[in-house]
Amino acid sequence: MDIKTLKDITKLMNDNDLVEVEIESGDLKVKLKKAVAAVAPVGDYTQAPLAAAPVAAAAPAPVVDEFAGCKQVISPIPGTAYLKPNPDAQNFVAVGTPTDETKVVCLIEAMKVFNEIKPDNGVKGVIKKICITDGQPVEYGTVLFLVG
Repeated sequence: MDIKTLKDITKLMNDNDLVEVEIESGDLKVKLKKAVAAVAPVGDYTQAPLAAAPVAAAAPAPVVDEFAGCKQVISPIPGTAYLKPNPDAQNFVAVGTPTDETKVVCLIEAMKVFNEIKPDNGVKGVIKKICITDGQPVEYGTVLFLVG
């Protein structure tokens, strides 16, 4: 399966609000699953957090002790990550930059659309590590930044 076909399938998922697509063709089996945002519980019961969508790429290296306790900024979509708004500009953030849920930390291009990525789920603090490079392809769940 080529990348264009995969992008077409991803566009089909986004255009039709599909959460999961599974395709089998001969020996090839592809399963795409979109991460779903957790809904705040209502009433006196609590809701178990949703599991992150599985990532087909290799798992990231374990975080070393200097990053223990850091919160992760995770890619909500697959695409190409860009650390700056254009090739001639400076990065949105650098190690040591304060950030919160209102600050754009990078862009992810998916299907010719540039999506602004901001820390979510109350992630506030200082950028401790940039885990991607400019122009790097990312998947659902890829750790983009560590914030402490």
